[in-house]
Amino acid sequence: MNETTTQLHPSFLTRMQHLLGPEYPAFLASFDAPRTYGLRLNTSKITSEAFEKLAPFSITPIPWVKNAYFYSEDIRPSRCPYYQSGLYYLQEPSAMTPASRIPIEPGDKVLDLCAAPGGKATAAGAALKGEGLLVANDISTSRARALLRNLELFGIPNIFVTNETPAKLTKAFPEFFDKIILDAPCSGEGMFRKEEALAKDWTPEKSQELASIQKELALQAADMLRPGGSCSTPPAPSPQSKTKKPSPASSKTARTWNSSKWKTTKASPTVSRNGETETLNLLNASASSPTK
Repeated sequence: MNETTTQLHPSFLTRMQHLLGPEYPAFLASFDAPRTYGLRLNTSKITSEAFEKLAPFSITPIPWVKNAYFYSEDIRPSRCPYYQSGLYYLQEPSAMTPASRIPIEPGDKVLDLCAAPGGKATAAGAALKGEGLLVANDISTSRARALLRNLELFGIPNIFVTNETPAKLTKAFPEFFDKIILDAPCSGEGMFRKEEALAKDWTPEKSQELASIQKELALQAADMLRPGGSCSTPPAPSPQSKTKKPSPASSKTARTWNSSKWKTTKASPTVSRNGETETLNLLNASASSPTK
């Protein structure tokens, strides 16, 4: 094991060994593997064929996501005018998977309940092709502003950005949405390789506390889903976390905002949400939301 894996909580390692079985050694080895970097095209502005001719740096298609590409670590796509023009969104390749698996069609009414900074929301908005409605919500005011900026940069016209608790949205949109994305607060296990503080702070108790919050958010999301709709949620960090309505689950994975000017302010204790590090204030805000 490397330096990162030796910092992982024994209970976490035991759980992963039980879940992965014969793939557990490969999981440990992944902590030594080089990190990958990716971008996802804004298909409402440019096609893959056009971008491949236009790209000023080397790119390689990501095989499991359409209109997405790997780029090398030494490239800074955030400095390119095409980024400022909203031609692509910078996102860790694994984090692109959930939104790419949701069958969003033009005309759908879609909710991204914990949307900031906008990786999944921009993907959903592009899939709508200007038809239907995208409601993108975040409980944090500052993050909601960043969310709005990214959606506007993508040129998505049919958006409604909110800064509300899920409980309030449930009252406003009962059984309203065709598709719902829920990237709930989590213990950040997908970020352990990049964020040593998260690995050090992980405990079974914190994981269980977050599982309770995830359960409440999932129940609130289910109340806003029309009969026959689809809800994509991350798997719970505990087998005790369940939803009252079955839904196809998409893996929640890490995301990074790859900008040379981006600086992360670390705080403790922390939770990870949407692949980013945030203070416990978010956890407290979610936990204090009214319940039904």
